Amino acid sequence: MPPPSASSTPDLLAFQGLRMRVHRIGLAHWRPGARLRSWGVAPLHRSGEQLLVPCGAHEALWLGFWQDEEDGPGATVELHDRARASAARIVLPPDFQLTALRSADGAAQPIAPPAAHYELALSTGGARCLLMLQLQPPREWAQAAGRAAPAALGGPPPPPPRYG
Repeated sequence: MPPPSASSTPDLLAFQGLRMRVHRIGLAHWRPGARLRSWGVAPLHRSGEQLLVPCGAHEALWLGFWQDEEDGPGATVELHDRARASAARIVLPPDFQLTALRSADGAAQPIAPPAAHYELALSTGGARCLLMLQLQPPREWAQAAGRAAPAALGGPPPPPPRYG
């Protein structure tokens, strides 16, 4: 029996009840260790076991996760950049954002150009899936995906309303 595989839509990756969206943020606003606010969802294009994502030169990405069931089996997510010898690992719950990788010396690195190739490992309920996450310049991504890439980020979204 083949190992379980992830499925994808133009803006969502799903694996065994674990869901992932890729979010965009201006690189100048990226902060290691901070909870990041989405400036927009990045579209996805699946090509076999590669997940292609557009990312402009002044952008960073972060990965957001949730499970279908609030009391699901939990999950582990790992992201590796072999070229820069950096990695990240989160466990759901309590984590839900993967925002930075750490190098061997502990320095935080954004998910952003010039790094382009990452290994993404998803594990939940005893099942494991390995994909390649590839960042591409928007024009190159549009050619591969056969649809328009999102417009360049113009600035942060407005703050959410304050109630009270």
